[in-house]
Amino acid sequence: MLKIKINQERDEGKKNLLQQQIKNLKIDIKEQKQLLKDLNKIKKELQNLKMLNDIMISFRIHIISQIRPALSGYASELFENLTEGKYSEIELDENYNLIVYDNGIPFTIERFSGGEEDLANLCIRLAISEVITQRAGSIFNFIILDEIFGSQDNIRKQNIIKALNSFSSKFRQIFLITHIEEIKNLMENSMIVFEEENGLSKIKIE
Repeated sequence: MLKIKINQERDEGKKNLLQQQIKNLKIDIKEQKQLLKDLNKIKKELQNLKMLNDIMISFRIHIISQIRPALSGYASELFENLTEGKYSEIELDENYNLIVYDNGIPFTIERFSGGEEDLANLCIRLAISEVITQRAGSIFNFIILDEIFGSQDNIRKQNIIKALNSFSSKFRQIFLITHIEEIKNLMENSMIVFEEENGLSKIKIE
């Protein structure tokens, strides 16, 4: 009788263990189904993102193809004026590398002097501002240019100032940051930042 009872308890324990294992397997199966469902959802989202990325790349190429000629046109006009006709054309290639034409022959910007390179880059910056302003259909409040005169001779400095004056109708304020003393005499207003003996910086308006 005792042996039968022991066997029954043992069988009952095996039964309970099997039931628990079955229960655990059902939970695992449910979790695996949910993981598979989540995985399929992620795969679909990745496909959508890839499709969106492809669309954005195509859109970017389209926009660039529209803007690049405009940038080249504005920059070329500025560059010709600033160099007094020495160079008449700047071009941006498909990778936005800067190309300058000398007597109709295209050269990368590295071929030119540091001053001419800085001048060409300034023309591109101003051309970008011009295009943005036109596309926005309004006048921007201001433009800030930092240390654009350092590598230029006196004639080109004056040419740059004249070019910037022509932008006054497009930008209400043009801020020039420079350490060149004579530039301030060419400005309508100037703010001089200086350091006092106590190490504090102050601004003087002239």
